[in-house]
Amino acid sequence: MWRERRTEARQQLELLLASGSGFDIVEAAAWVAGEEYPDLDVSVLLARVRLISAEGARRADGLSNPFARLDALRGYLFDELGFRGNEKEYNDPRNSFLNEVLDRRLGNPLTLSVLFLDAATAAGFDARGVGLPGHFIARVTYARRTLFVDPYHVGQVISEDDCRQLVARTTGRPSLFRRGLLEGADERAMLTRLLLNLKYIYVKTEDYVRALAAVERLLLIGPDDPTEIRDRGFLHAHLGRPGAAVSDLESYLALTPDARDAESVRGRVAWLRQRLTECN
Repeated sequence: MWRERRTEARQQLELLLASGSGFDIVEAAAWVAGEEYPDLDVSVLLARVRLISAEGARRADGLSNPFARLDALRGYLFDELGFRGNEKEYNDPRNSFLNEVLDRRLGNPLTLSVLFLDAATAAGFDARGVGLPGHFIARVTYARRTLFVDPYHVGQVISEDDCRQLVARTTGRPSLFRRGLLEGADERAMLTRLLLNLKYIYVKTEDYVRALAAVERLLLIGPDDPTEIRDRGFLHAHLGRPGAAVSDLESYLALTPDARDAESVRGRVAWLRQRLTECN
């Protein structure tokens, strides 16, 4: 039964992606959680998120000043409900799953932004995620006033200069900041970032089965992404599947024959082919 539910979660995510670029990022994140937690009722999870968003909108109702409207929303989400960034265990995979974020009131920059953006949209803001290198924040506009909000740090309102400093602090490379990033990220970019976070965590902890699941879903977003095809090949190799590994790594080399790591990948393919010969 659990295998069937995981398969259903993957299929529902694929259907959502097929619906177009403007899909519901909350629903997409819920299906990501549904694959990890096969006993999770995704419809109930979505209802929980919408209930929070509706109450946040009610708190902001009637406030015409953008700052006052935002303060009402921030007060509800971060002061009253207690959502905050999990700074002690930043790489805990539970920070990436909406059901865990709702239960524990802890998340990472991306998942907390997903929740905040949904509530801000319900409250009448034009809300978009902003994918800064090393951090994720939100941009909200109301009555022609645009503000940047950091949901990971309890909804602090930040300036463009603060964004620049965030990039410098989290990456050590201030040159990575570009003003164009502040225009916002679409739903595909947000889902990609969510899955990349999980991939990074699982590779680091050598949980290759879950890392492979993250890569497979990344390839639903970008089927021809050579980096993810390569990494799927490496993960197949880690999991003792040399045939699948060779297929993916050769596809990577065909797509990017002049890649910087092409020679090392060719060496890995040769080694895997030798393994296949020995097995036969």
